Amino acid sequence: MQLVLRSARYVLPVAFFGYAAVFNLEYARFPDPDEVPLDATALRGALTARMDEVYRRSLPHRDPAIGVMGALRYVTMGEGRKGVVTGSDGWLYTAEEVRPLTGALDGQLDRIAGVRDQLARAGAALVVVPVPGKLDVHVAHGDPEAAKGIASLYDDFLAGLRARDVPVLDARAALRAEARHDLAFFRTDTHWTPEGARAVAQALAGSGLVQVGDARFRVRSAGAEAFTGDLVSFVTTDDLAPMVGLAPEAAVPFTADPLVDAETLDIFAGAQAGATLLIGTSYSANPTWSFAESLKLALGRDVLNLAAEGQGPARPMLDYLASADFRAAPPDVVIWEFPVRYLTDPGVWEAGDKEDHGA
Repeated sequence: MQLVLRSARYVLPVAFFGYAAVFNLEYARFPDPDEVPLDATALRGALTARMDEVYRRSLPHRDPAIGVMGALRYVTMGEGRKGVVTGSDGWLYTAEEVRPLTGALDGQLDRIAGVRDQLARAGAALVVVPVPGKLDVHVAHGDPEAAKGIASLYDDFLAGLRARDVPVLDARAALRAEARHDLAFFRTDTHWTPEGARAVAQALAGSGLVQVGDARFRVRSAGAEAFTGDLVSFVTTDDLAPMVGLAPEAAVPFTADPLVDAETLDIFAGAQAGATLLIGTSYSANPTWSFAESLKLALGRDVLNLAAEGQGPARPMLDYLASADFRAAPPDVVIWEFPVRYLTDPGVWEAGDKEDHGA
């Protein structure tokens, strides 16, 4: 086996460059004269950029070739591209979970306490739901040594919020309990499963941090949904993934609609006073995980979901606090879903800062 691994380190690069050389000579379309800048812009990189554009356009096999090489690398060496950490039995983890914290955590904790204070001045309560690292919860399929950093960050985050009297749920305990008999996170995706999301919602309902109501809902299953995990793209292409043991994921999302007209929601004007709001990231915004729906059922309260995908946890919250809806109709409680891995992102608060400075 060691001989195979050592050989692969030489065979894979040779195969790739051999393929590139043959394909370039046979298929590459060289740029026409009118595609090549002849003025001074060529000296400032325009020629290189134009040649790169033509090159990409002329190699229809480029993406499949990268997928094949990625699949070979994963099979022979158990590695993916930058951005993913590979585990055992087809498990993948985002490299963001092993990214070190570059600044002081206290500053971020103080900002969250500031959000709590701003909400409190309007008569609203804040409850933080930290999302632990997948590597922290499903460490059995990953590297226990690599998991220590994200686990310690979660501990410090929880302790820091409690020291500042910010209501916070220990979501990790619920997810670890779920992981003992089911999947709390998907094998090849960054996110929690609907079962993991439900476990966290039920833990919140039992924590006393949010008063449980008596609203009733009609639950409708959306049917089974198959998808390729978002981490697979760091290894190979969707069509090759099953061939190397990275099978599609499956989830059964659902909706929970009030049996009577919701008093806390206005579909035309946003939230009315006294609403229960959910703000956060794709863990909440993506309907496939059904986190907002699980909260409705567990809390017996209608929940208005203001989470957003691709913006991190800070910007949706700061945007809401700067909105007319917040000023006109403060909520009763805001549940803030906050993945702890974002604490190591130096730019997590920057988008919010720009919004604040522009307000």
